[in-house]
Amino acid sequence: MSNNSQVDPASAVLPLPPAPLNRLDRISLPVFFAVFLILAGLVVARSSLLERRYGDWNVFARAAWAARSGADLYDITDDNGFHYHYPPTFALLLAPLADAPPGAPRSGLMPYPLTVLYWYYFNLFCLGVSAHWLALAVEGSSPVWSRPDWRYSRGWWGLRLWPLLACLPPVGHTLIRGQVGMLLLLLLSGMILASVRGKSWQAGGWLAGAICLKIIPALLLIYPLLRRDVRFLASCAAGLLLLAVAVPVAVRGPEQTWRDYQKWNQVILSPAVAGGSDTSRANELLNVTATDSQSFLAMLHNTTYLDRETRPRQASSLTRWLARLAGGTLLLAVLAASWRALRPRGGASLPDAPATIITWGALIEVMLLASPVCHLHYFCLSMPLVAGLMAVAWKDQTRPPLGLALSVLVVLNVAANTVPHFAGMEVWRDVGLAAYAAVGLILAAIIVLWRRPAANLAKATLLPAKAA
Repeated sequence: MSNNSQVDPASAVLPLPPAPLNRLDRISLPVFFAVFLILAGLVVARSSLLERRYGDWNVFARAAWAARSGADLYDITDDNGFHYHYPPTFALLLAPLADAPPGAPRSGLMPYPLTVLYWYYFNLFCLGVSAHWLALAVEGSSPVWSRPDWRYSRGWWGLRLWPLLACLPPVGHTLIRGQVGMLLLLLLSGMILASVRGKSWQAGGWLAGAICLKIIPALLLIYPLLRRDVRFLASCAAGLLLLAVAVPVAVRGPEQTWRDYQKWNQVILSPAVAGGSDTSRANELLNVTATDSQSFLAMLHNTTYLDRETRPRQASSLTRWLARLAGGTLLLAVLAASWRALRPRGGASLPDAPATIITWGALIEVMLLASPVCHLHYFCLSMPLVAGLMAVAWKDQTRPPLGLALSVLVVLNVAANTVPHFAGMEVWRDVGLAAYAAVGLILAAIIVLWRRPAANLAKATLLPAKAA
């Protein structure tokens, strides 16, 4: 047994106490939170009080009305002519917040501006809980961060706010648009926290919810499959059976549920994944030029055809195969580095929490880039990877620095997700500037995971079981 394994865990605690909040912190924190609360007024005005309704909430509210009234979920549109594209379960759960189309009776429905406000504050709740859960996952990796005086210190707040600040542009974009990114972040953060704590049954259930919201998180199943985590896979299967089958059948009935899934497969899933012939959503979503997508496919296609006026609507077969190759290469690299970092070792009875968080975060990033469509606001899901990289950079310190390398990554990520929104910067949006920042985060994750075992082998034996 090495000398390191005989060291008392208490000796790992640094003598310096956690730094308390200073005067500037005590002023800036309430201001920061107040900005998010006040932003609700702008979102309500933009989404419901102007001549045109902006944002995506109206799409979800109209789908919820279809769920309440028995109408077709995938035929109804919002005031701007956009359709609902997600699996049926989400629309069914939103039924209390439904918005009727023009001419339909509104009896029993909430005022539309009130539903916008409710959805915005629900998203804020999801964001706050997600940031806290990710911080809890990080804190479980060290007894230093379980000290009584750690709570509400500058480091405690830093673990919760720095991932949010690093992804602030897409987070703000998601909140203003009324998208589902915050709910998806909550589900994935719950999965990561449960995974770090070794609760595979809970982790699989969280992932099932994410898959029922957006189908693309199904790619994340490759991780428990390779690790042969039967409990994770079984709980995910049970969650899918409950949320994707039992709930729609209970609300819509077996026949209507079958028709809903047939229609969803016909207009969305088959054309996006298997080259289906239905083109009803092509100009709205599925054409490469239909949205400002940041996927590998859109990046390669748009870079090949920089002129928007002459750019083909569909990518060539070569471009599609190159996009698959890029996504597959990054996926294999993340899995290889993860296997090296997380393989069982003698004397290390606890999971390496930072490596686990980084693995899930990197896989989420690959999932976004490999998706047929990846909007700019999807990169709010970079928060888990930033949290994992922070856990490694801070190295159990009670007065943690951000570090030069991580600071550069954070600045580049903020800039790359901000520049494409400005007028005249469309070319940066087309070539996928935000996606390049995501690739940078993935490469950083691969490097950290690959170097993790040698640096952390002795340390893994120090953590007491209670710290997990």
